[in-house]
Amino acid sequence: MEHIEETTWVLRIEASARFAEDYDGEDDGYAWRERFRDEVLPRLVRATLRELGTLPGWRARPASRGLPADDELLVKLERVVD
Repeated sequence: MEHIEETTWVLRIEASARFAEDYDGEDDGYAWRERFRDEVLPRLVRATLRELGTLPGWRARPASRGLPADDELLVKLERVVD
């Protein structure tokens, strides 16, 4: 049987938007969150996988724990030992 050791490390990103004092709440339909999902998240995923993919001796791949991709990016990083 193969022996596997694991560790976990979390990078958490919290995004927010500021509005003028006269803002009445939810008027924009949370458009700023859609922009975050459409513009920022794809770049974070690509940059993370691209950068980790350049590490000699490591293999990076996206994985899933069943959570929506809008809520979490899980990357499996495996040390390649010969």
